[in-house]
Amino acid sequence: MKQESKKKQFSDTGVKELEKKIQELALTIDKLEDEKLQIENQLKKALADYHNLVKNSEKRDEIRIFQFKKNLLEEIIPSLDAVMMAQKSSEDLNLNEAGKSWLDGIVAILDSINRSFEGMGLKQYVPLKGDIFDSNMHEAVATVVEGEKGKIFDVVQPGYQLNEIVIRPARVVVSK
Repeated sequence: MKQESKKKQFSDTGVKELEKKIQELALTIDKLEDEKLQIENQLKKALADYHNLVKNSEKRDEIRIFQFKKNLLEEIIPSLDAVMMAQKSSEDLNLNEAGKSWLDGIVAILDSINRSFEGMGLKQYVPLKGDIFDSNMHEAVATVVEGEKGKIFDVVQPGYQLNEIVIRPARVVVSK
């Protein structure tokens, strides 16, 4: 009997030790699960921060590219205007065949330049006579008494938009 009681005591002690070990392991597992969740959350946050950084970087690059294009085009537009004005004034001249061929070449070059600019997002816009004056799109360079008040009487220079943003308003004469 003593042996049975020793066995029972030993097995009770062994069971208690095993239960204690199991509890310790369960606590360790819970602790590891918590740490795992914390690490997962940190990883998700770092990934979201990375994606935001990429988006912000792309946005800054787009702004820089737009600003570069805008500055370049603002420098070139006056030259483009001069060539277009020369083309218009040549219509009043009595050009011989050589002069007409030369003018056709200039017009072809001008068209090519305009297509290149359109590829960069530049659009020329020419308001129509009689359109309502819009200070967001037009710059009044003069006023006349003729015509309907607040309407465009004449167009002096076309306007330009870069990606739908006005970089130079159309210069117009407005009726007052």
